[in-house]
Amino acid sequence: MKKHLKKILWLTPILLFGFYWLGIYLSLKNPMEEIVYSENGGMMRYVMFKPFTETIGNDGIWKEDEEFQIYPYSEEIVGGQEDLSVMMFRDSSEWVYWYKYRLDRNVSVRMTFKYNSKKRVFFQKEVYLYADEKEIEGSEFLQKLATYGKDRAWLKKQSKKVAEQYILGTWFRNGSSRYSLKNLGDMKIEYNKLIEK
Repeated sequence: MKKHLKKILWLTPILLFGFYWLGIYLSLKNPMEEIVYSENGGMMRYVMFKPFTETIGNDGIWKEDEEFQIYPYSEEIVGGQEDLSVMMFRDSSEWVYWYKYRLDRNVSVRMTFKYNSKKRVFFQKEVYLYADEKEIEGSEFLQKLATYGKDRAWLKKQSKKVAEQYILGTWFRNGSSRYSLKNLGDMKIEYNKLIEK
């Protein structure tokens, strides 16, 4: 009887740890929730995931008293005439991803992506041309873009590349083994109306 009691006492912490891990694992319903947990979660996050900042090639330290932080993706992921960074908020999954594609010295295509945790949608919030310190949107944007040999098809391809390859794809390669582009859990990806026309 004492041997059985000793075995039960010895197994109890292992079982509790296993159930705790399983509870967290099952509560993360999509890749964006995993990404946020890998930075904002408790101690268990180190057991489950590599920190998100490491997966994007950034070893910056997020200090405990900072409410938000901006981290650029490494040049090994996004380089050349492209830049991508993420603004992360503590205790929130409403992170913002900023992308810039330089067409010329003072001209660039800009995009922002955001996750809406209530609707479970990772969406392209903005897409515009930044030229001469002004934002150019809509049909004027497409006309100006054409002068650089780019069109709506290029814009759509570039938007998908940013969302699916750079942002989510980097996480699937370096962080999550559970989700993929074919399995986004309960999340959807939505692109800006300008490129979906």
